Amino acid sequence: MSDQPEKTVTKRIKRDEPSAPAVVWYESRLPEPSMFDVDGIRPIRNFSNGHLEWEVPAERDDLFSQHFFVQTSRVVKKRV
Repeated sequence: MSDQPEKTVTKRIKRDEPSAPAVVWYESRLPEPSMFDVDGIRPIRNFSNGHLEWEVPAERDDLFSQHFFVQTSRVVKKRV
């Protein structure tokens, strides 16, 4: 046996940066009595609170956010 201490090798793991979400969720600010499309995307009704929800692909988020209902805050980004 040798008198030298053993060397330990540690590898640094490269962490991936958090990727952007694939979808962005929007919801109606108030409960809506009827369903309506926004920018050609059909909503999903949340029956627990009466709000409408839209699942928007991330690449269409900029275009969706320019819609009149989003600009007037009838439809807002959902707090997740």
